[in-house]
Amino acid sequence: MPQKKWRSGSAKTLWTRPIKKIKYPLLIAAMKEDGLHAEITENGIVWYHGEYQIVKKHLRQLWGISPHQMKVFETHILEKNPFGGYYEGNRYLDG
Repeated sequence: MPQKKWRSGSAKTLWTRPIKKIKYPLLIAAMKEDGLHAEITENGIVWYHGEYQIVKKHLRQLWGISPHQMKVFETHILEKNPFGGYYEGNRYLDG
């Protein structure tokens, strides 16, 4: 499965390059452009492509993000809510 190109440099390295916080807006913009969005729920973050829920493992593989990078990135999403909206009970409230 080919990886999405969202930052400069080689995607093939022996170790994962850190994603700096100043790069998060680039990654978020690329994800939005691709039709991805994250929804904050009572159970954590749920990823969607359009109306279809995406498995986090496949999302990470496609975007070349390690499990640790994804955990830090999702913490940023929980803090800033860049995709907007959240769930309260069973109702989705568009932020």
